[in-house]
Amino acid sequence: NTSAYLSDTIDDFRYFFKPQKDKEIFYLKNCCKRTIDLIKPNFIENNITIIENIEDLKINGYESELIQVLINILNNAKDALLLTKYDRFIFIDVIKDNKKALIKIKDNAGGVDSSIIDKIFEPYFTTKHQFNGTGIGLYMSKLIVEKHLIGEISVKNIDFIFNSKTYRGALFELVLPLNITNKKETQS
Repeated sequence: NTSAYLSDTIDDFRYFFKPQKDKEIFYLKNCCKRTIDLIKPNFIENNITIIENIEDLKINGYESELIQVLINILNNAKDALLLTKYDRFIFIDVIKDNKKALIKIKDNAGGVDSSIIDKIFEPYFTTKHQFNGTGIGLYMSKLIVEKHLIGEISVKNIDFIFNSKTYRGALFELVLPLNITNKKETQS
């Protein structure tokens, strides 16, 4: 258990400190599909349905880093959904908002406890047992989104209706520029 915990911690840091170096043009629909394909077997096994509403937006940025962020958010949603007995849904919406891509990921796992919601992006903060979570995933996701993807990430609890039933869950929102420019590029 300790080895697995340390391995997860090392992987989290490795993805952050050895980021994808070259920007590339990619489509968010394909990026989301690649992400879902990576995690799908585990989600099917746990009766979690992913519902997609994804505009096929072209973005110039770092696809592998965005995939890492999406995997972190989706795996956290999965862990929360495993605590629920019935309907298990994750919704992924991608829309264009001005010159930015808006990625919304919500679940119906009941939301994040209001006493900790402001802390979930802090390093080493976790609600999981010490061997099931490092507390680095969402912290690294925030750093990747803000520093490498030049975007914003936030979370809030929401109530919503799906198939005539009312649910409560966490909503993660990522706002990314369609063309990510580094500080060096803007100075030249």
